[in-house]
Amino acid sequence: MRDTVVALFALMATWGGAALAQEENRIRSISVSGTVETKTAPDQVVWSISLTDTDTDMRKAKANNDERVKSVIALRDKLDIGEGDIETGQVSIRREYERTSRGDRGAFKHFVVSRSVTIRQRDLKRFDEFLDALVASTELEASFSFATSRMHEVRTETRLKALKVARDKAAAMAEVVGAKLGKVLTIDEHSSGSRWMSLGTNIVSNSMIDAGPPAADLATDKFVPGAISVTLTVHATFELK
Repeated sequence: MRDTVVALFALMATWGGAALAQEENRIRSISVSGTVETKTAPDQVVWSISLTDTDTDMRKAKANNDERVKSVIALRDKLDIGEGDIETGQVSIRREYERTSRGDRGAFKHFVVSRSVTIRQRDLKRFDEFLDALVASTELEASFSFATSRMHEVRTETRLKALKVARDKAAAMAEVVGAKLGKVLTIDEHSSGSRWMSLGTNIVSNSMIDAGPPAADLATDKFVPGAISVTLTVHATFELK
């Protein structure tokens, strides 16, 4: 019995020593985040064009839509659009039906055929030229947004600035409690994406323009694209000494 008690105390001492050693070896750390927003001037306009035709004869609707797509693609030479800067999307064909007052499906109305075209304009000064050519080409719906060829560079710069903000924040917090930063343990990036500081203008048809809150003052030929904003957040964990 005495031997059993001694062995039990010895085992408890071993466990206690292991737990104490584990506690002493535990790494003290601090986790923080740094967020930076970078604004950069756009150098491209991306036009998103939608072409839609309807007819009770699916083949006729498709043929009409094909012709209007060709009218837009034909602008490649007129506007000197570079290789790879114009792209057509997939064809969408669906049936459309009448709807009752309760929202139930009624009689067949027609087929709806639609296709999208994306054009990248690399010279902002030619905005009005592109707009006039699109409006004159065929009836269409379109919107535009701004882009930059420096996006990779901007994101890299923003990422490093966000990491520095996180490190400076961690160092300041550690100093308050009498500690110093050690090596970095983890780094994680979160991106909220880019957003346009300027709003696009919708082209409702080839004869009507809905300006909305414009990025470009079309009436006075003034073009003010604003800025593109890129926001990145970096989460980092540092060792505390």
